[in-house]
Amino acid sequence: IISSGKGAKVAHGDFLEMHIARFYRTGRIDSIIHDTRGSLPATEVFDTASLPRPFYNIISQMSIGDSVIIRILSDSMFKADPAGMPPFIKKGHYLVTTIKLLNIYKNEAQADSARQVAMTKALEIQNKKDEEQVKIDEQKLQDYFKKNNISPKKSPLGMYVEIQQEGTGNVLDTSTVAEVNYTGRTLDGKVFDSNTDPSFKHPEPLYVNLTNDPSLGQGVITGWKDGLLMMKKGSRGKFYVPSNLAYGSRGAGNDIPPYSVLIFDIEVTDVLNREQAKARMEEDMKKRREAMQLQQIQSQVQKQMKDQIRNSEKLDSSK
Repeated sequence: IISSGKGAKVAHGDFLEMHIARFYRTGRIDSIIHDTRGSLPATEVFDTASLPRPFYNIISQMSIGDSVIIRILSDSMFKADPAGMPPFIKKGHYLVTTIKLLNIYKNEAQADSARQVAMTKALEIQNKKDEEQVKIDEQKLQDYFKKNNISPKKSPLGMYVEIQQEGTGNVLDTSTVAEVNYTGRTLDGKVFDSNTDPSFKHPEPLYVNLTNDPSLGQGVITGWKDGLLMMKKGSRGKFYVPSNLAYGSRGAGNDIPPYSVLIFDIEVTDVLNREQAKARMEEDMKKRREAMQLQQIQSQVQKQMKDQIRNSEKLDSSK
């Protein structure tokens, strides 16, 4: 415990406002498992129902402003249930928890009031950070365009579209559903998804809903909608999407970190009105159901054949 030596100790039933960080330490590098620092603090009631007894005993010695570092050997944590140890955790490594006690509240009403204040402050900080990130992303894109000699058109919301094939007919609007082939990559070129690359295992067209009817097609990131409204049937090109029009501070899975600028290869293979989109999706759903049923029948037939072969072998061996 790193103590400031001020104030009363934590009491049973108090509500604690804390910053908590958890790390997996291998001896060479720390992997962050959970971290509230730089975001909204955690608020926990101080009792043994909410906290493991060893943590309860340690935190009971803390006052406002104190910090604690708790290091647990992975062997000890999973001693009672070795099979429960996740694959990424190895014996001999440590799980480290750091806690900074920010405040103590005596009842839930006080804690809720403080949480609302913290949420408002955190939102203000996040909004400011997002505004700064817009400028950072814009510079990244301009540097990329200059390096690759690209002159894309800027959309109303601030993403960029590079038209490589013009297409025909009218520009898409908010009464349409676009049938799209795509490949997505990060600015450094790492491909994270595609419906044209078989390795991603979903080689079917994506129906992008540009209408206000949630039953038609799939919702997409804001940057996609903004870019598609600059394309036509048969258009092919690239979208350059800043993070605020993509996945922002959240990121998406392991392949898209927070504040990632994304690039998409886009081809509009068809443009459908509401009635056409509904009929096309129903037809595709019927085909997928039929394919699944066929696969189930094939699996059953294969199983029956294997069972017959095993039974035949047993009969032969008993003669």
